[in-house]
Amino acid sequence: MRYRLGTRGSRLALWQANRVASLLRKTEPSVDVAIIEITTSGDARSEYGDELPEGVGEFSSELEKELVAGRIDLAVHSAKDVPTCLPSGLVLAAFPERADARDAVLRRKDAEPTPYVGCRIGTGSPRRSLLWRERWPGTEILGIRGNVDRRMARLVSEKDWWGILLACAGIDRLGGVTEGLVMERLDPEWMVPAPGQGALAVECRERDHALLEILNTINDVGVQSCITAEKSFLKRWGGGCSESLGAYAQLGSDGFLALAVAVAGKTGQVLRGKSVATAGEAERMGRELAEKIKGE
Repeated sequence: MRYRLGTRGSRLALWQANRVASLLRKTEPSVDVAIIEITTSGDARSEYGDELPEGVGEFSSELEKELVAGRIDLAVHSAKDVPTCLPSGLVLAAFPERADARDAVLRRKDAEPTPYVGCRIGTGSPRRSLLWRERWPGTEILGIRGNVDRRMARLVSEKDWWGILLACAGIDRLGGVTEGLVMERLDPEWMVPAPGQGALAVECRERDHALLEILNTINDVGVQSCITAEKSFLKRWGGGCSESLGAYAQLGSDGFLALAVAVAGKTGQVLRGKSVATAGEAERMGRELAEKIKGE
């Protein structure tokens, strides 16, 4: 049985695609997975400057078009990049695993050990900008785009930058930081991760029942519950992956989910909230927490 797995062509995306392919082959030895590289608008736009934040779905929409057209059978995404509304006929069939969901700040070893008034920080994320400025209001935020390697190389070359903000998962999956840089993992209670950050999501056509059964064998139901709560909050609040919004759920040994969120208020202030519920109530918990913060 042969399946065509679509992925972006970045080093991190290929790592993720090969990871999912390996899990599938291990679970079902008869499965043959061919990896198909696809260039997305997000990849292309990364080459044209750093001034704009990432757009909603720009790293997933081309993969979805290939799925709908039947040119690939499944696609692997960073769960963070998948919009809350999928194209008709497609479904997220598996969330195989989640790496460290936290954000990190990277700086050169020769830089000051702590941020200072006027220091320059690179990030393409409105969420990271919002939450960083909450604690370090004197920071100058500069736009930066591109894959993990490109961003770390940019920090090395920009001698007047103090640091950059990145997801821990991407750094860890690619083997750590570039030589000469120092990485500090940030407290998720403060720097609340993006919904789905660190998790993998596998998408396919809902009519492909045999493939759905195979993908179900690599699905982590605990990860799925956490992502469901986070994405439910995002969907009810409104917005996409570029929204100034963080939502992070953790599943305890008692079977309860703890969801923490942080969003931008109407005047730019940070609004925060928390909720606890069973894993089976993940979707409702996220939706109701958004309504509570909105005052609905």
